[in-house]
Amino acid sequence: MGYTKTFRFDDISLNSDVTLVNNITDFIIQRVPDAQILFCISPMVNNECGERVFPSKFHAFADHRKFFNVDKIGVPVGLHSAATFAGHGLVHVDHRLLSKELQEFSILTSCAISKCKTFVPPFNKWNKYTEEICNEHGIKLVKFEDGWLSAEHNAYNSSHALWYLHSYEWTLDKIVDWFNNKVL
Repeated sequence: MGYTKTFRFDDISLNSDVTLVNNITDFIIQRVPDAQILFCISPMVNNECGERVFPSKFHAFADHRKFFNVDKIGVPVGLHSAATFAGHGLVHVDHRLLSKELQEFSILTSCAISKCKTFVPPFNKWNKYTEEICNEHGIKLVKFEDGWLSAEHNAYNSSHALWYLHSYEWTLDKIVDWFNNKVL
């Protein structure tokens, strides 16, 4: 089946509000019935971040070791059956800061835990090692450069096909308003 649009939920984790994620997914499917829904699973998270997978003060170039301070591991249960999964790294760290071997461990293990063959790099950051690892293991590498737009930073455009969002930044009312171009 070909999809007209893909809506990618980054940072789905044990910290995620599954009810909210599923309600947003239901609304998107009502608005775009043939949309692909992609949940990017972050299996190792810090319990002290609310719904986030890492403290908001961290960023792509932060010391990668800070992201290793996790205290929960797993995949949330009860996620929407219409979604497909992607690995999002064992921890939400800029993979460019990791050795090839550590990237391979993170990519392969996160995809195994998520039972998928798709990898979405945290922070949308990847390098030649990321690509080589994915190619070698038959994993689809989702690249920001393929035209992804952030729902948090771009007004909804019904002709654009690739959108990503973080559920912890949204409410159901806010996603409805975004689709109706009433927020941003």
